[in-house]
Amino acid sequence: MNRLLQVAMEPGKTVRRAMQIARGYLCWSPAGIERDAARFWAGSGGDEHMRDLSHWYGEGRWADKDKWDRIGQAHLRMLEKLCLLADVTEPIENMVEWGPGGGLNAVHFCATVPVFYGVDISAANLAECQRQVEARGLKGFRPVLIDIDKLERCLELVEEPVDFFLSTAVYQHFPSKEYGIRVTELAAGLLGDEGVALIQIRYDDGSPRLKAKKSNYEKNVIFFTSYHIDEFWQIAIDVGMEPLAVSLDPKVAYAYFFLKKG
Repeated sequence: MNRLLQVAMEPGKTVRRAMQIARGYLCWSPAGIERDAARFWAGSGGDEHMRDLSHWYGEGRWADKDKWDRIGQAHLRMLEKLCLLADVTEPIENMVEWGPGGGLNAVHFCATVPVFYGVDISAANLAECQRQVEARGLKGFRPVLIDIDKLERCLELVEEPVDFFLSTAVYQHFPSKEYGIRVTELAAGLLGDEGVALIQIRYDDGSPRLKAKKSNYEKNVIFFTSYHIDEFWQIAIDVGMEPLAVSLDPKVAYAYFFLKKG
């Protein structure tokens, strides 16, 4: 905004030019990026590319059912490892998944967890997730639709403290690092006293491709938000969780954080 004021005050600069800069500033401001992200994910069911990006079974990369199933099964095994690390001996009775997409995780977790809250900003994704769960004869899925600028609403819509918080292939699409911090803080708030969390981020390896972005959301959506591993470790501590371990997948720069309520 200081740049806008400077241009407006320079001799020979027109009001039109100042307004052009103002529009650019508003588009690339945190609020502007959030609006871009909301518009983008509102079209989750609109075409094959969006359905593929949201992990809908049968679309794009996910035409192979075994490939689609293997990812959710791998995350279920990670929960088992997390419970061992956190010394959790009681069954997981309820959970939240932030960003369930097309149900890739839900169809496996709903088979063992009685109550599954799916929190998403996309109504299309929630509907598809529920459809996939019900197609397998499973129950317990509870859709929670929130606005991108009203994240804290989930604390009212999730009706009870949960045993487990899950988020995979979502944090890299967040509109800012600060947004991810808010979600991580909410994760801690949603968990019960003995709760555990599995959060996957895209980690910054120092390359330009994986560096966190601040503009052009749609163009950069795959790699928009990333964190250094030690940075996210500290974020988890700051919001009230204890990191137990981190597992890396260098092929896609994924870091899985195994956490428990501090």
